[in-house]
Amino acid sequence: VREPVVDAGDAAEFKNVKPELTGIGGWLALLAFGQVVGILRLLMSLGKYYTTLNAELWKQFPTAFWGEAALNAAMVGLVVCTTVLLFRHSRHFPSFFIGQAIFAIVMPLVNLLWLASIFALATDKPISEFLALDAKEGVQMFAAVIGAAIWIPYVLRSRRVANTFTQWPRKVEGLCVPNLPVLP
Repeated sequence: VREPVVDAGDAAEFKNVKPELTGIGGWLALLAFGQVVGILRLLMSLGKYYTTLNAELWKQFPTAFWGEAALNAAMVGLVVCTTVLLFRHSRHFPSFFIGQAIFAIVMPLVNLLWLASIFALATDKPISEFLALDAKEGVQMFAAVIGAAIWIPYVLRSRRVANTFTQWPRKVEGLCVPNLPVLP
């Protein structure tokens, strides 16, 4: 059996050719690890919050807390959906990830406005009395801003991200993304 022969000039042209970066590796592996750990941290923090919540406040302001629970459920759903899209290599992952990062920054403010407005209406006090972020929420928002400032540009500019997330959402079959017809 003879092997194909390539002259030295042609071989030299391919010497420095590197394969395209694809798959969950490099910095994208760190992002994937953060997504999985983020789900666990979010669930643990919500569990701790709801177990320490004053039951009397829940009874007195059920609308406020059901609205807050809906916001938290939306956040959990978005993080889980984004993580599924990540591991399915869906082309929708980058946009979901950016939306998740923005939602993580905005959600504490929306939650604060929601609770403050409900408490203000129920107590006939000005809303400004209820508009105060505690230090923990401020630190969480600052961390979310720093994370978004790092990871959003990475997702938008990374060659690995562009090469990895190319799958049509049909592969997700009913999870977060509708089963759309394939266009020609």
